[in-house]
Amino acid sequence: MRLLHTADWHLGRVFQQVSLLEDQRAVLDGVFERVVELAPDALIVAGDVFDRANPRREAIDVFDRFLGRVYSETAAAIVVIAGNHDAPERIGYGGALHDPDRVLIRGPIDRGLAPLLVEDAHGPVAISALPFAGPFAAREHFGDDEIQTPEDVLRRQVDEARERVPAGARWVIAAHAFVQGGTASESERALDMIGTIETASSAVFEGADYVALGHLHRAQSVGAPQIRYSGSLMRYGFDEVDVGKSMTLVDLGAGGALEIQPIPLTSPRTLRVVEGLFDDIRKAGPEGNPEDFVKVRLLDTGSIPDAMNTLRTVYPNAVQIEWAARPDASTLTGEAQEHVRGRDPVDVFEAFFEDVTGGELPSAPRQAMTGLVAELSRGED
Repeated sequence: MRLLHTADWHLGRVFQQVSLLEDQRAVLDGVFERVVELAPDALIVAGDVFDRANPRREAIDVFDRFLGRVYSETAAAIVVIAGNHDAPERIGYGGALHDPDRVLIRGPIDRGLAPLLVEDAHGPVAISALPFAGPFAAREHFGDDEIQTPEDVLRRQVDEARERVPAGARWVIAAHAFVQGGTASESERALDMIGTIETASSAVFEGADYVALGHLHRAQSVGAPQIRYSGSLMRYGFDEVDVGKSMTLVDLGAGGALEIQPIPLTSPRTLRVVEGLFDDIRKAGPEGNPEDFVKVRLLDTGSIPDAMNTLRTVYPNAVQIEWAARPDASTLTGEAQEHVRGRDPVDVFEAFFEDVTGGELPSAPRQAMTGLVAELSRGED
């Protein structure tokens, strides 16, 4: 049985006020090409299809077009679940493909409990789709007021799914959760579990031959090789600039034997960090694709007027400046308080000016600051 596992598309995401939808459309075109090339028996999308509960019409069109192409132009079965970014009803509506023998799309927790059964030469594989659900929805569905945490929800979902797996069938689970031991990224959103521990133990998946996870944006296995995150469709944070993006190709043999292979994903634009002195970066011109989203780490110690606008003449999508040579102000708070205590505020400002710009404070600004401090002092009196 060959499975292709992907997740965390976040269709419609806006990064630093720039829409990523056309980039995402291009990446999904590449995903479709790999579905055709690799011929999986089933394609699994493990949640966070959209970036928000009310996606733009254009994002919905990208999703519907992709599913339609997979359904009409390949033989792959399709399994999709809602993630914490998705509106369950919106994902559930995608079940309009209306083919229970080949398609399982679960949004709300209380719909479509039976697994999708897919046959190969070694017999049936049952694929259980466990959409993300909060404790309140799970309490209502299971009639259990003791459900409090994400692990409680997931454990009950897995137990319910296990009861519906035919005897002798291999078992695959698609779920959207933060499993203990996983490495998070800055671009993920918490699971909205107020006052509870967000993570769940990998032990809840006992008995499953493969677990296709969504939520964490880095491709990784947690707890055991068969419990795996495919990672996000694209890089969505600068902490992932060195993290490759991929899908996971799974060959599930007789008795649950596994072969796992990452399938790389490429996008028209990516995220990069460019480091150096301001003048060097400006004079050298762009490195790589100038349309990439860029964080610039400047090694300059002095002030640079209008630095961002100037850098955007080199990198149009420069979105962040980090001053690498300056101390992090958050680490100096306590020391700074002691350092300035009892000192003349004008002297403190002058020292700050010299530290930032590397030059002396001119007389006119110093006189203005002296007058301002005197005015404030009179107000206090």
